[in-house]
Amino acid sequence: MTASIVIVLTQGLLNACKKLHTVEFNERTLMIIKQLSDNMENRDAWKNVDKKRSNQLDEQNQDQPDYISIDTPSTSNSPSIWETIDTSIAKLIPSGTSKSRAIIEVQRYLEDGMLKRNLDPLKWWQEHKYNYPYLHILAKQTLCCLGTSVPCERIFSKAGLILNDRRCRLKSEKVEMLLFLNYNST
Repeated sequence: MTASIVIVLTQGLLNACKKLHTVEFNERTLMIIKQLSDNMENRDAWKNVDKKRSNQLDEQNQDQPDYISIDTPSTSNSPSIWETIDTSIAKLIPSGTSKSRAIIEVQRYLEDGMLKRNLDPLKWWQEHKYNYPYLHILAKQTLCCLGTSVPCERIFSKAGLILNDRRCRLKSEKVEMLLFLNYNST
């Protein structure tokens, strides 16, 4: 455990003790909880840490407006030391369902300008993969190069049908024209 987590654990423990005050316990347990929270709140070392921390924050945020933080209610009934951290992290997690996030991502993509004809779409997707993470996966699947030689083999087999022993006098230009017409007619 590092020293940086002491403030977090202390704050979490204080919040857990405050919640335990509201629960009905026997008198001895309530006295222990009260002593624990009083000692943590009245200890000079904790006050100095909080004062130093608040002074640093005041210096950094002199021009910043004050915001009121609203704690979200806990889903569990038992108090937890980590509840303070969990509520802070829960505020940072984006809300919405996967369907709504997908709709928003597609909407942002459609609002983007059209890609110029002379630009490479694969490079564009590589540059914008963090803006459109799910569409990037789909683009990699659909914009990939064909990994087979089947079209090339078909052309060679058609060339073999056109150029045989009976038609060996055909010039190369004529063979190219016949291959083009034969390949594009189907």
